[in-house]
Amino acid sequence: MLEKVKHVIIPHLIGLFFIVLGWYISILTVSLARFQTNVLFTKWTFAGLVIIIIGAYIPFVWHLIVDRKKQ
Repeated sequence: MLEKVKHVIIPHLIGLFFIVLGWYISILTVSLARFQTNVLFTKWTFAGLVIIIIGAYIPFVWHLIVDRKKQ
């Protein structure tokens, strides 16, 4: 049971954390600068998008690394 937690649930929780963090950064940046022009694509919204993408692929990469260590 502990192996399942370590290999399945933990990487998904880490990925979910990164997805929520990236979403929060993007939404917070747009909402704080709502009266400025051209705020939909800034360095902060781009950073949030990159963090969301990293969070989406963390479980896949985690499984690749663990499977290679087992071989």
